[in-house]
Amino acid sequence: MSKRYPCPEYARWRFCSYGGFLIAGNILFTLVAAATSPGAPVAGQPEFRPVFSFHAFEHLHNYGQQAEAAAASGATVIYATGLGLDGYSGLPPAEDWEAHQADSRTYASRAKSLGIQVVLGYLCATSIVGLDTFDDHWPPDLRRQLRTSPPEWLQQNSEGTTLPSWYGGNYHPACMNHPDWRTYQQFMVRAQVESGHDGIFFDNPTVHPQGCYCPYCMERFSAFLKEEGKYTADSSVDTLRRYAVGHPNDFKRFRCTIARDFFTAMRDYARSLNPNAVLTANNSLNHRDVLFSQCHDYAYNIPEMSRAEDWVVIEDMSSQPRVLPDGTVMECAPTYAQLHAVLHGKPLIAVTIAENDYHTPPNLVCLAMCEAAACNAGYLLWSTWPEEQRERMATLVRPYADWLRGHAELLYASRPRRDVLVFFPFRQWINTRECAASPMARELTAANIPYEVVSEDRFGDALETSSVLLLESRVICTPDEQSQVTAFEVKGGHVLEAVEKAWFASVKATIPNPSLRLHGPKTVRGIVRDGPDTSLVFLYNLNIERISSFDDKVTPVNDVIVEVSAPFKPVKTVLHSSPGTAPVPVPFSAEETEPGARIRIEAPPFPVGLVLIIEKGTSG
Repeated sequence: MSKRYPCPEYARWRFCSYGGFLIAGNILFTLVAAATSPGAPVAGQPEFRPVFSFHAFEHLHNYGQQAEAAAASGATVIYATGLGLDGYSGLPPAEDWEAHQADSRTYASRAKSLGIQVVLGYLCATSIVGLDTFDDHWPPDLRRQLRTSPPEWLQQNSEGTTLPSWYGGNYHPACMNHPDWRTYQQFMVRAQVESGHDGIFFDNPTVHPQGCYCPYCMERFSAFLKEEGKYTADSSVDTLRRYAVGHPNDFKRFRCTIARDFFTAMRDYARSLNPNAVLTANNSLNHRDVLFSQCHDYAYNIPEMSRAEDWVVIEDMSSQPRVLPDGTVMECAPTYAQLHAVLHGKPLIAVTIAENDYHTPPNLVCLAMCEAAACNAGYLLWSTWPEEQRERMATLVRPYADWLRGHAELLYASRPRRDVLVFFPFRQWINTRECAASPMARELTAANIPYEVVSEDRFGDALETSSVLLLESRVICTPDEQSQVTAFEVKGGHVLEAVEKAWFASVKATIPNPSLRLHGPKTVRGIVRDGPDTSLVFLYNLNIERISSFDDKVTPVNDVIVEVSAPFKPVKTVLHSSPGTAPVPVPFSAEETEPGARIRIEAPPFPVGLVLIIEKGTSG
């Protein structure tokens, strides 16, 4: 079972600490230009993209309201508690409620005086804590809007029995389709917005593994079936429950729309109060291997949820990039590549931690920032350090934030290099809990072969500009996709199937001279990006070992030779850029090819990450 928190008590206090450096290191590489890129805010909206903003969660356990630490680290967007704890428990007495709202307004104002541009308020999408006392202190205006009591809001199994929380204890799971729960959540959204917050971060948008079959879910399930031409003549709750049990795939697909529809309603309401309000949520993905299985278990369908979010937050509990004592390499890059294929152009923000410890030592923070930036994502740091660590951590992390932010425009104007196109039809989740694209992406990443993952939504267009296609098997293609693959082969394209045991050897045989080749430690990763007159080679070092929450061991990179193709010629210069220093020229050799040049560079030594900037010269 994929469980987001070690225990309910931890969940209650952990929600405000997502510390997210969206830092400059969170460049959205797939976007061509900042002004027109997917996810770019319209005029007047706050700037939240990882390339131009830096996100931080600022509350964890007994470390609260850490806007100062976040701002010192360069954050411009923070995820604050606000009134989130009150939302969990159904509101405190009136005097305390007024005081909490005033405190939230004061804190949000103080955060913005420090340079924070966006302050989000936390709300839980499903949890009720203390069901017996949840409505004890509701104000009259809220009570008048509600027709039922909280026990009637809970998720139900196929027999109509209320379901216990997966957390146990005093937690109870409300149904996101229940109209009174939505009314209560809108009340909390208004309270957060009116107390100085610019939007909402929703946690726990979870459907119980055994639900939900409440009458409101059955009503929406009926509408879902009608849209698909599967109308049932008898639309009674009992009939629909029996149909859901007898047609589990239909019901699973419906369950995966519940959070999306809830987000849509909450975002629409927030924007009725503030037209620039934003909404995001925890999309889970606690482990790199649960992209499909979390759809089955808790209805965390990231493509569906992302449709109603301004950006997408995932929480990986184990894949913090690093090397383990036994030499095993952990990394998130393959997961990022798959996610970008299904997010409908939305920015991706990721929490990546190790050993369930929300504190990460400084060099591993910087490594995670570099990896995320190289993969079009933003790294979300928990900037909630003990007092004795705050200055040290901010001082060590800030140079990487500033460095990556300094390359924002250059990175936004570039495109990722693609030697291999990996086909990832997300629709396959309904047929299997295992995502076949994951091991493909991991192998290609480890070999530093430039690749891009594409879903069924963009398959045809991406195929037009590719030369090598890697897919799980041809049998997963629809008839239209089969025709596109056949046409691709007729034009000289290569098609490789991962069902063959030797598929990776076939990739290497098909691409004997990849556009990027690194000679050096196997723990060095390289990402290539191309602009009209510039190519970028982003290098980062995974050979960093975690010692404790605040200490790590770096094995610097001293001997990497980069061979890379540029799509232009001649080459004017190659610059080396690293944190804390201005870009400087480095020696290189270049051999002109068609249509560009092949360049050889001896990369300067580096501890964590660097960028090589290849500039086009003038002909003649």
